[in-house]
Amino acid sequence: MSDIASALTQMARIKTPESRAALALGVTDICTAKPLSNRVEPIANDLLLSLAHKVEEQVRVQMANKLAGCNWAPRGIIRFLAFDAPSVAESIIAQSQVLEAEDLVELAETGSEKHRIMIAERLHIGIAVSDAAAFKSEIRVLRSLAQNHTARLSERTLDKCFNAADEDDEIAHDLLERDDAPPSLIDTLTRKISGAVRDQVEKHFDLKPGALAETVIETTTLQPAEDEEEEIRKLVEQMSAMGELDGTLVVRALTDGKILFFDYALADLCGLPVENWRAALGASSMRATALACRAARIDKSLFPSVVRGMQKAGRIQDDLPSDAMMSAANIFQKFTPGSAYDALRRLALSV
Repeated sequence: MSDIASALTQMARIKTPESRAALALGVTDICTAKPLSNRVEPIANDLLLSLAHKVEEQVRVQMANKLAGCNWAPRGIIRFLAFDAPSVAESIIAQSQVLEAEDLVELAETGSEKHRIMIAERLHIGIAVSDAAAFKSEIRVLRSLAQNHTARLSERTLDKCFNAADEDDEIAHDLLERDDAPPSLIDTLTRKISGAVRDQVEKHFDLKPGALAETVIETTTLQPAEDEEEEIRKLVEQMSAMGELDGTLVVRALTDGKILFFDYALADLCGLPVENWRAALGASSMRATALACRAARIDKSLFPSVVRGMQKAGRIQDDLPSDAMMSAANIFQKFTPGSAYDALRRLALSV
């Protein structure tokens, strides 16, 4: 407490920019030296915020570099520096574990394109963060997301990356290296990419030379009418973009027998490609259904209706074991939406 109290005393006396800079960096060093007590942390946070408002940008860069790797840094100053100029925010966005997903989502929505690029490059971001970074469909942001193999990307964000591939072959190349790129989007990609990248696609998937060129010619010549599944996919994509999808709507679609819409809407709410949802369903129908409902944040009270709808559609057997419903319902207690997503994806990949 004496170090912080001394800094407060000095702060009242400082007059020059040089003195303020020295004090700001000195207090930063104090805060990063060892974990702060619950009593000292708010005082240190207020002091750092006060100093950060008074020093030059280059000094704030130095403060950010020191605080970025400090897991006990006060959250207030971390947020302030993350929302600062990109030069200040860079190390905080890249490294700080104090930043929470909600901070990154807010920053993606309110910050600059440079902020969104840095968020897209951050390791291990989740779907909410990557969706927020991609919401303006900026090419440089999408390129960074495509290159970030540690980032979890929803089908919606992957679609944006694929749509950008006709303007940027680098995105096309990076998407081919991702494990979560749905095979169903490869055909779309091949119609957008250049000949050089098309050759690489053929090599990557061990196709005969010229196979993709033939596919492109065939699809552009015949121009077949969109089938029902493609129409449903686009409808769900539009509704999702407008925020019109929710668990109640998805359950109602199932009970009304609209299975295609249910599949795409549920997969969208889970943040998974529809192929993954169907694969998981084939691996273990009851468990997949419970995990998907949890990942999609469908209320537990609606789960019995989902099971009945799945049984009516022939996707879950009618004569379930006596404990099957209870075991599945327990997923709502044992799993968070995030861990349910992970388990559902693992189930899909196990097939």
